[in-house]
Amino acid sequence: MFTPVTSEGKCTRLPFLQNFLLYRLTNFSSLPTFSMDFISNGEDFFYMDGADTAIQEMVRQNELNITSETVLAYLHFYYCYVRLPEGEIILLKNVAEIPYIDLYDEERRESLDVVPEGLQIDRDETTGEFLVSAPALYDSSPMEVLIRVSPDGKVSTFPKRMLTLENIQ
Repeated sequence: MFTPVTSEGKCTRLPFLQNFLLYRLTNFSSLPTFSMDFISNGEDFFYMDGADTAIQEMVRQNELNITSETVLAYLHFYYCYVRLPEGEIILLKNVAEIPYIDLYDEERRESLDVVPEGLQIDRDETTGEFLVSAPALYDSSPMEVLIRVSPDGKVSTFPKRMLTLENIQ
């Protein structure tokens, strides 16, 4: 399925994982081309299939390191690789980006370093949860969302208010 001539392999470090990298294998000989993503330490490979199974394996292996510095990258990763009942969620750079963003733009979806304007990150010291408030496309609707991230990587997203053209100006 993947040959050196017609395929490409890439990897990137994720700031919230210690010893594992994100790998992407892409086959260019098929139409359409397709990619497969894995988290791996070079020995164990966990396929990113839309479930949070690989993330929970990282928790079991004590790999997941979510801090106030890494929580945003973790959320971008989570929203890109875990299918959600709410539909697709993309954190926005700012509200003015809404008319121009393409939900299916892979490069935009996978950008781990987007820092939304008006981002607020708090931590509940009693539970260890991070509370993140940010603009997002929430199932194609522009919303301000409240996101709860537990120490074991579970993410819950709650819409706070709809963002409208009035918010852009």
